[in-house]
Amino acid sequence: DLGTTTIVGASVDIEGGRVLGTVARLNPQVRLGRDVLARINAARAGDILRELCKDAVDACNGIIGGLVASTEDIREITVAGNPAMEHLFLGISPEPLSRVPYRPAFKEARRLVAGEAGLHAGKDAGLYVFPLIGGFVGGDSVAVALALEMLKKKGAVLAVDIGTNSEIILAADGVAYATSAAAGPAFEGGEISCGMTAQPGAIQGVRIDGDSVILDVIGGASARGICGSGLIDAVAGLIGSGIIEPSGRVKNRAEVETNRANRIKEDEGGNSFVLYAGPSGAVEITQADIRALQAAKSAIRAGIEILMRKAGTAAGDIDAVYIAGAFGSNIKKSGLEAIGITDRSWREKMTFVGDAALSGAVLALNEDRKAEAEEIAGSVKYVSLSGSAHFEREFIKNMDFLSKTG
Repeated sequence: DLGTTTIVGASVDIEGGRVLGTVARLNPQVRLGRDVLARINAARAGDILRELCKDAVDACNGIIGGLVASTEDIREITVAGNPAMEHLFLGISPEPLSRVPYRPAFKEARRLVAGEAGLHAGKDAGLYVFPLIGGFVGGDSVAVALALEMLKKKGAVLAVDIGTNSEIILAADGVAYATSAAAGPAFEGGEISCGMTAQPGAIQGVRIDGDSVILDVIGGASARGICGSGLIDAVAGLIGSGIIEPSGRVKNRAEVETNRANRIKEDEGGNSFVLYAGPSGAVEITQADIRALQAAKSAIRAGIEILMRKAGTAAGDIDAVYIAGAFGSNIKKSGLEAIGITDRSWREKMTFVGDAALSGAVLALNEDRKAEAEEIAGSVKYVSLSGSAHFEREFIKNMDFLSKTG
């Protein structure tokens, strides 16, 4: 799963289809830009394109080395990523994605020899790079739809793959629409003042009980920062306890009557709320962090609204909702509701499916499932949000933290 921020790999027993292990690494391309547009612009220079390609290949080789004792045992590799990531991985300029009509340089699946692409694998091992749907919706979305069998389900089903480049797929009785919302890296801890990926020391859960702030820290150690699930949890709790207004503003101390006011740091540029203070420093959520989360969730919700309109489906008509993404296993349904991504009516219909893109990549080690992936890529209707006045209106409308009633 070649993600914009995180790359995840799995080793698989091909004969039995059993996953033997998984390894995740930060995508080293982040040093040249947190989001896909920054990397697309950077890749205009040929030497930077080669550097970004090498970054992706080296990271994949690092994952391979962490998964297998001998790379000679590897018979096949599948790769699923968004269009920009797949272009950069293959050393193909993503420049066409930077201009109208935002079409990728290729859409079809790519079959290569893994060694020729620079990957460490057995002699003549195959490399399969997933087909793209169009625009900014790529192989990772195809992999999600494949893993969840979305086009085979009756009724209306929605999948949201939350990440830096958040993909949304809505299938209604076999007709599917897909779009991509440039949510930014906030959900993965990026561009957050104390943000970090989900590793030891990251706050992954927050519960506010009276004046107490109870933290769930990965590894049980002292808090060093906060990851995406912790950020959503914290903001949801602060909304519920009256520290954050629906507009997203952090209140002043004088506006809060409980002892929680003591955790508020006032500043002319916006207040902060301190989650943890220790000898090594404090972990806090700033007003800028909250604005970043608002923009991210608003982009996703606006994309959902546009797809529902395209499909002629209302929120109450959705039969199943899948929340995908490598970070999603610690997110609470109540948190997504509180910040306004999901509807209250979806609570019992919602399932967290983890890294469904990786699951789809695992399935595609089978030739029949590769063919199915290519059928999905050819049938899903791509909906572009770039330059859309409708998207801009929905984005503005969904900025506030207001629970959706459905």
